Amino acid sequence: MMAVAVSVRNVKKTYHGSPSIDALKNISFDIHHNEFFTLLGPSGCGKTTLLRLIAGFEDLTAGKLHLFEQNISHLPPEKRPVNTVFQHYALFPHMTIIENVAFGLRRLGKTENEANTAAEKMLELVHLDDFATRMPKQLSGGQQQRVALARALAPQPKVLLLDEPLSALDLKLRQNMRLELKRLQRETGITFVFVTHDQEEALAMSDRIAVMSAGKVQQIAKPDEIYETPANRFVADFIGDANFYDASIVKSENDVTTYQIGNGVHLKGPLRPNMPDNAKVTLFVRPEKISIINFSTLELVSGEIKDIVYLGSSTDYQIELNSSLSIVVRNENQQNGLAIAKPGDKVSLRIDPTSIRILESENS
Repeated sequence: MMAVAVSVRNVKKTYHGSPSIDALKNISFDIHHNEFFTLLGPSGCGKTTLLRLIAGFEDLTAGKLHLFEQNISHLPPEKRPVNTVFQHYALFPHMTIIENVAFGLRRLGKTENEANTAAEKMLELVHLDDFATRMPKQLSGGQQQRVALARALAPQPKVLLLDEPLSALDLKLRQNMRLELKRLQRETGITFVFVTHDQEEALAMSDRIAVMSAGKVQQIAKPDEIYETPANRFVADFIGDANFYDASIVKSENDVTTYQIGNGVHLKGPLRPNMPDNAKVTLFVRPEKISIINFSTLELVSGEIKDIVYLGSSTDYQIELNSSLSIVVRNENQQNGLAIAKPGDKVSLRIDPTSIRILESENS
């Protein structure tokens, strides 16, 4: 059984005012030791508030927080064995890189020699040992972020909190830093709790993801589970792209259920043996799970291409199934990068029944 690094129990956070705002609404879950755990959600969902509660920068309204079984609910920030890396690096501009990294260690009572030795090891870990005597202004944004990471890791905290640390970097740097962060977490064995609104970032780095909305945790699972089997429509819609349809069950037989969407369009999906005909559900299917093919049979869904969006490695096709219904298909581009069809083309779609997911309608 995995050791628990952070235990969140019945945590509430209310900001009193006119009106009062419930930023967190009675949430409970555990973060495992040596885990890269991500809090993911849109702005205002409560993810940064929760991170600040763990760090001790905010006070709990109700509930408890434990760190490795120690109740830290009311400990001041300096008494908690955690460190935080923020979006802004906050390096001391008048100190060299090694002095920045060693600063916190000296404040903890380390001798200058001990602090510098530990700082050198951290700079080596983040691949900046050749930059030890430089000043922050002589480093790029990505290098400064790695210095901030080295400084936070140097005291060997039990948990490292990361509040959208990559959002100020350009796309290429963000992609490189994802790999760096995951490598650092793996090599140090420290529990990372990472906050982001970027779904791709969360999927790329996390061992588990907590998707949050309106102060509540909607789902906690591994990245592939979050993407492939979301718990509800919010998660399905927030993580990646999806086609959603209100549907009714036509019939169930031979391990397949036939669903009707729109005006007479039928899709074959997962078997729902215990639901009556005409039961209402919501279907969703990822655009990349659908294939455009150049032949037609009665078993396939057909339509007309209305729009094409070139995305580099892939192309999105908006296909009209009938006057009130459309679907987005994403196909990987071929070697020549040319689209496989053009607007106005009549096409058929192959949708594997196992790729269609079911979300119960609220009124079903």
